[in-house]
Amino acid sequence: MSTDNSYCEINKLITEESTDGSGRLRLSNLMKLHQEVSEQHLSVFGTPSDTLRNEFSIAFVFTKIRINIYRLPEAGERVTVKTWCSMLKGVRFTRNYRVTLQNSGELLTESKAEVTVIDLNTRKIIRPKDIKVFESFLYNDVIENGCAYPEKLPVSVDVAPQFSRHITASDIDWNGHVNNTVYADMVTDCLPEHLKDSAFSCFEINFSNEVKPNDTVQLALENNGRSITAVGCVGDKHSFTAKLDFKL
Repeated sequence: MSTDNSYCEINKLITEESTDGSGRLRLSNLMKLHQEVSEQHLSVFGTPSDTLRNEFSIAFVFTKIRINIYRLPEAGERVTVKTWCSMLKGVRFTRNYRVTLQNSGELLTESKAEVTVIDLNTRKIIRPKDIKVFESFLYNDVIENGCAYPEKLPVSVDVAPQFSRHITASDIDWNGHVNNTVYADMVTDCLPEHLKDSAFSCFEINFSNEVKPNDTVQLALENNGRSITAVGCVGDKHSFTAKLDFKL
């Protein structure tokens, strides 16, 4: 842990259980590493998720994420996962991530996420500047991040839904809705066979509406040659759009 509290980093061993059939870290498990280091960073300021939830009835919610993937780490490799918030603008935090190989510093992934704060009682977005506990937060706009800000993705594609995913208890986080990492599995589980072992170059996702226990998500995947766009809906309500680019 650095003495500079504007950022936080952790070192992790990539285990076989966290990798896919090609021996590379699963995209969902990369996002879990992001969540873990974010939680440690929040703890530095005395505001871990359980404190925010139990004492203030608020929670951080990711609305957009973009991950540049140069190389996914493999089983047996040790990585350093770093996070920092570069700014607060209106109701949105920008949280950044970098994953590097621990022994060489090789840059593996860079990410940017748009994060808001919601009132857990009303489920409405609230302004962080109105919450006194956030006054201690520190920002860092010096650390480099080559990842662009996540874009707004389409809410529909020109194909009918081809897959469905029923939500079970194991998909749900403490906030009562589907954990962000689960969406990455939804997309990668539905990839065409000829793309399942392909290397990824970028993953983006926009979240629109919460997906809850016992919902069934209908997924439509559109193949654009070097990328797949996936749109998920529950009934007639748009839930998320994700875009996965490949190194073909």
